[in-house]
Amino acid sequence: MNIITRLLSFLLGVFTCFASGTTPSFTAPVPEIPQDDFVPVMRFVATSDTHISTLGDTGCERVSAMMKTAYAISEADEDYKNLDAVVFSGDITDNGFLGSFLAFTAVTDLEFREGTERLAVVSKAHDSYTLQNGSLNLYTALTGQETDFHRVINGFHFIGISRSDSLKHYTDEQVKWLDENIAAAVEADPEKPVFVFQHEHVRDTVYGSSKSDGWGLDTFTDVLSKYPQVVHISGHSHFPANDPRAIWQGEFTAINDGGLAYFELAVDGRNGQFPAEKDRMTQALIIEVDADNRVLVKVLDVNAGTIMREFLIDNITETNKEKYSFEARKGSATAPVFDDDAALSYEKKGLKHYITVPQAKVSEDNEVFVYRIYVVNENGKTVHEDWAFSDYFFSDMPESITFDGFMTLSKSFTVKVCAEDVWGNTSDYLEIKV
Repeated sequence: MNIITRLLSFLLGVFTCFASGTTPSFTAPVPEIPQDDFVPVMRFVATSDTHISTLGDTGCERVSAMMKTAYAISEADEDYKNLDAVVFSGDITDNGFLGSFLAFTAVTDLEFREGTERLAVVSKAHDSYTLQNGSLNLYTALTGQETDFHRVINGFHFIGISRSDSLKHYTDEQVKWLDENIAAAVEADPEKPVFVFQHEHVRDTVYGSSKSDGWGLDTFTDVLSKYPQVVHISGHSHFPANDPRAIWQGEFTAINDGGLAYFELAVDGRNGQFPAEKDRMTQALIIEVDADNRVLVKVLDVNAGTIMREFLIDNITETNKEKYSFEARKGSATAPVFDDDAALSYEKKGLKHYITVPQAKVSEDNEVFVYRIYVVNENGKTVHEDWAFSDYFFSDMPESITFDGFMTLSKSFTVKVCAEDVWGNTSDYLEIKV
């Protein structure tokens, strides 16, 4: 052990000791999960974007809460009580400072129990802001773990790939390495899922990965497309994991893990759309596999301790999967509907007009994405239009949504509002004359 490694070990010991006194007391809520025919043989947590800056900050608190809740959920399972691993897919720090990596390592050292593996991907984004290529060696020095890893846990293969040590996000050597390691995992058992972790989404898979959304890379597309057994898990976008578009299937399966920091979304092809309460976002995935190699993905709202949505992947070995393809689900989705007695409400405050719309209803595997408002003057001209999120990404989704106030010179006008689901289907309009 060289002097730098010894110094880092000493600092980590100090941080971990200090962390035991700074981590807040937290009683883990346990979601009500009905017992069914799915009996796990392996369970892990997948998350990302913890954005830890200093010991005891919000990121540390959320990691602590996530771990306590994950253990509580595991212990409440009558059939399988283990939590086998937790995987962090990048942006584990907010700025890549030494103290940030120490804080991440300390809080996870404190919260992890024996029998749970800690795995992490180091990103070319926030993790590398300060030390750049040095962030890889720093993480390895602190944890003793490789930043590109291939681990077998309870017979299932976990493959993670971090930023490269070059100017590129990933090198040609890493592409080859990933191909070889997935091939080895599939050869070992072609019936089992192979879990692959990367910070960025794969381009044109999950919501947030398109070129216009801005958070996808196509570096590994050709490799991943060779292996239907792959379940690719990523973060980076901060788009909600309970959105039905957070899972995608084509030649392989891709999943967005949501992450623990803040929400961002894309609307009408424009990213950078932030909900008013974006900082309340705390999501992670609890992923289980059963003896038949079915994969059950549970989207956890960490703060609320609720399971927001489940995805059951039961077609791992099928090529060109349809179950969670966007085309298949968009084609079968029905438009949102308002209750028969639903009505808009109106209020004027100063010079601004405010419209409130009750939430519309959708089928179980869908979500109302946004509400769209159109203000039409007495001459039939649209003088104002806007949209508002339904807040479907929070467990405590409100019963109604109020649009930002608008001003108009029209003495009288008609307001029309429709609900739009995640696939672009729209409801009938609710109208009110003012």
